[in-house]
Formats: sequence, structure tokens, C-alpha cells
Amino acid sequence: MARRWVAFIMLYVHLASCNNENSVKDPTPAVYEPSWTYKCVPDEGCQRSQSPEPTANYTGTVYESLDLCRTVCGRFGGIWPRPVTAALSSQTVKIHPNYLRFDLIDAPVETRELLAKMTQVTASNLLDECDGNVTDVVKTPVIVYITIKTPNTDLTWSTDESYMLDVQNKEANIAVHISSETVYGTRNALETFTQLVTADKPDYTDHSKCGLRLISGAKIRDKPAFPHRGFMLDTSRNFIPIEDIKRMLDGMAATKMNVFHWHATDTHSFPLESSRVPQFTRYGAYSAYEIYTAEEIRELINYARVRGIRVVIEIDSPAHAGNGWQWGKEYGFGDLAVCANKNPWRSFCIQPPCGQLNPANPNMYKVLRDLYKDIAEMLAKPALFHMGGDEVFIECWNSTQDIVTYMENKGYERNVEGFIKLWAEFHSTALQIWDEELAESGQNDQPVMLWSSELTQAHRIQKYLNKDRYVIEVWEPLSSPLLTQLLRLGYRAVSVPKDIWYLDHGYWGNTKYSNWRRMYSNVLPVDANMLGGEVAMWSEYVDSQALDTRVWPRAAAVAERLWSNPSSSASVAEPRLQRLRSRLAARGIPSDVLSPGWCSQHDARCL
Repeated sequence: MARRWVAFIMLYVHLASCNNENSVKDPTPAVYEPSWTYKCVPDEGCQRSQSPEPTANYTGTVYESLDLCRTVCGRFGGIWPRPVTAALSSQTVKIHPNYLRFDLIDAPVETRELLAKMTQVTASNLLDECDGNVTDVVKTPVIVYITIKTPNTDLTWSTDESYMLDVQNKEANIAVHISSETVYGTRNALETFTQLVTADKPDYTDHSKCGLRLISGAKIRDKPAFPHRGFMLDTSRNFIPIEDIKRMLDGMAATKMNVFHWHATDTHSFPLESSRVPQFTRYGAYSAYEIYTAEEIRELINYARVRGIRVVIEIDSPAHAGNGWQWGKEYGFGDLAVCANKNPWRSFCIQPPCGQLNPANPNMYKVLRDLYKDIAEMLAKPALFHMGGDEVFIECWNSTQDIVTYMENKGYERNVEGFIKLWAEFHSTALQIWDEELAESGQNDQPVMLWSSELTQAHRIQKYLNKDRYVIEVWEPLSSPLLTQLLRLGYRAVSVPKDIWYLDHGYWGNTKYSNWRRMYSNVLPVDANMLGGEVAMWSEYVDSQALDTRVWPRAAAVAERLWSNPSSSASVAEPRLQRLRSRLAARGIPSDVLSPGWCSQHDARCL
């Protein structure tokens, strides 16, 4: 048997040697990495070379990397969202973050602390292009001259976020001029500046080496189409850790979204800490580790502000309130919420677990006041608060004797309109409490947000909700006339059509998944009261393990719609979105894939 194995091995070696002698010798080194190059082709975008190139030393219109090609190719290069106007050079110059300087030639003193933090984020984002280690040292100074016209650091729907950005390659240095009305316009300009930079990795055999290249000339004029460009995240159905929320904020900043709508509580859990009412998290949190402390909330609000983002906390009510409110009787306050965790759930709520606040119990309003006081003290001024307000389940209230008796005493009939009156009474009382607590923190009456609902239908909203105090977030499908009707009635509105801008759709029931192209195609009505829109990530079927790729890059498609409101198609935008995806990855934000690799290396070939 041993002799047979020896013979077999010798025969195999002989045949292998014969095959080698007769084969065409491959001149490629034993260790070889393809050095593809890319060319910017008019009307076609970046196209990969037909075969790998032997070297990586190229100039002109041929580029060593796809990211570098996309940064300079086309009218808007790799900028996302698309600016109003841009003139970009196809040439680049090497830079190093150590030689980046910010010159506040005319920035009001009130803006400087915030501006200093914004420039730190800019420098960090540049380092991320090289994984934090820029090895190609270039001593050419890059001086960013900043001019801000107004000292106001409030971030509201009336904040001017426009900016002008110019890049000039001079003999002694590279001059970047930024001019804006507000510090938030400068923040947007700084984000665009980072998008004019890409990693330069010419040595394909040593991935430890990396440099940075900046477009050598640029003239950009830019402003948003809509003042409300939001991302909504639900942290009640499944808890999302604070570091994951910060990563979402980083993605929002990269795409110039400016409102983080935090759906913090629901019937499922109450993870938001209230210093005045600790029972909320004691009875409502999933665990002691799944709580947002008051300190963390304040820090997150400041983190967002540095990135040009306004945090809007939502406490959903009077429906969508159960766990976290069920302790009333134990403390002698009576039922603060009714139908909490009641079965069979289909008889008492839209989805399990059930729960609605009890408007017949005055103690509920006392507890609500303490909660509102905490939130008013945490939110950045001027505060914007979301009161929820949708999906009141009449059968729940109608099955609660305290509420039935209360309605009889008030003269409310036990029909739809009677319960609508009770519903409207709750919002009227809640708004009064919120106004009083805002006044305590030194703020005047501010508008609050509500979800669209039966209460906001066009035939009854004017009877119950003041258009000067309420902004309606319309989540009905595109086929619904409600958004147009509310705008005609003079109500300010935010659009989040559930059948196209809900990121959870397609993962449950009969809902339909919207890809980024479909989300990009949704055009909002042009109206003075149309504040903008949001993309919504409800968390019944997502947690931190799947969050990033569920959100990005689809949320970025909505971001460009809200910033630029482009008339061009999604196909034209795809190369820039590919560059954004690469940029987000460099910043530690994973994104879902847009296409097969070959298609991503050959723009416009897979349309």
C-alpha cells in the first residue's frame, strides 16, 4: 500500500511539472493587487479602466481611486446633498490636517464656543478619511477664513442655514473662504468642505500609507429648500443605546439633516429618566441598563447642536402611554393610565401592549406637569416639543367607568364626537401646562407638534386646534388629501408619508419596502406652510444590531430631497450617493449596499 502511495505522488508531481512547462507563463508577480484606474467620462461619470494598470502614478482626468474620481467628477462632484450651485476644479492638491487653520476673521463672540466645537468635528472627519492616520505629510497651510454675520445661536425653523464657500489654491497656501448669516450656515459649509476632500492611497502594496487630497478650486452657493429636515427614531419598542443614537446624529450631520425627532416613549417602555418622577423609568424601563439618564439626554442635545441638529423629544399622549404610567394606584394617585397591558389587546388598542392616559384623573395632569418641567429644562432654547396625539382608541376610554362618569358630568355624549371633545380637552390642558412650564424656564409660548389623527381631519381641526400653536406631522399615505387640505387651511405641516418614508415598511405585515430611489422621488408640495419632512425609523423590528443599514443610505435620499428638492432623477444622483456611502463608512457608519460592485465601478452602466 505504501509503494502505491509513493508511486501516485511521484506521478502527480511529474504531471504537474509537465503542465507548468507547457503552460503560458504569467508575468504577474506572485503577490499582486489589481491597480485599477478610473476616468471621469462626460455624461457617464466614473468608469473603471479596461485592465489593471502596472503603476498608480496618474494625473489629469485619470484617477487612482474611485473615491477620488467621484470627488471631482460631474457638476457637483461627491457633494451630498446637492448644493444649489457649484463650480469645481477637476484638479486636487495634497493637504494634511496638522496644517489646517481656522481664522475667525469676523465671527461674533457669541458664536465662537459653538464654532470651535464645530471645527473640531471637521478636523476629526478629515482624519477619518485615512482611518485616523494621515501619513503623507504635506506642509502647505490650509487656512479656512470664517465670516458669520449674526450672533444668534438659536436653531429654529426661521434660522438662515445658507452659506458661501470658495476654495483657492494660492502659491503660499490654500485659502478657504466661508461666509454665512449664522453659525449653522457655517456648519453646513464646513461639512461641504470635508466633502471636497478624499483619501489618497497611491501605494497599493502598503495600506498603512494614506494622504488627503482637496479639490484645488471651488465656488459653492447653497441653501436648503425646507427648514425642517428630520429623522425620527423610536426608542420605546426596542431600546437603542446612546452611542448608536449619536452615530445616527453623525449621519444626519453628514447629510445636512437638522431635526432629530426622538420618539422616546410609548406603551412598550418608558426609558427616559425624569428627575421629578423617577417612577417612569422604575416601572417603564426594560432594565436598569436600558435608561437614558438626564445627564445623557442633556449631553446628547449638546452633541446634536454642535452638528447643526435640533432635538425634538416626543412624549406620545394621550394614547401610546402604558408601561411607565401604571404605578398610580400604588402611590395613591389613582389610575394615571387605563387599559395598560390589557388583554385581549385588540379590543383596547392598535397594537400590544395597550395603554392610554386617563383624562378623568387630575393627578395625571400633575404628574404630566412634572415631566414637562424636566423636558423644558433639558431642551435647547427655544424648545420644540412633540406631544404625539395620534391613534386614541375610543373603546379603551369607553370601557373605563371613571372616564364614562367624567364625560357624563361634562355633558359629553358617548359617541365619536363626544370622545373627540375629550381628546381635544386633553391637548388643550396639556398645552396650557407646557406653556406654563416653558414660562418658568424663561421662554414664551412655542408651537408644539402633533401627529395627524382623527382630531386633525380637515372638517374638525379648526374647531379644536389653533393653527398658530400646533404644527401637524402628517403620516397618512400619499393618496390621502389631508396634507394639502391642512396647508390650505393655514396649518404648518411636516410630511412623513408612511407608504414611502417609513423605514420599517416591508419588514412586517402587508407593508411595502421603499428603496432609496422611491424615497428620493417623493416631491413635497410647494407652500409657505410646508415646513419640510421626516424619514421615520419605527423600532418594532429593529434594534442596534440592524439599525445602521436599515437607515442608511435611504435616509440620505430623503435628506437630499429636503435640502435640494432636485428636479433631476435618482439615477443622476447615484454616483454621489455611492461617494456618500464610502464617506459614511470612513466615519464608522455602515450603510446598505446600492448595487453590485461592478455597477458601482461603472457609473450609468446598470441603469
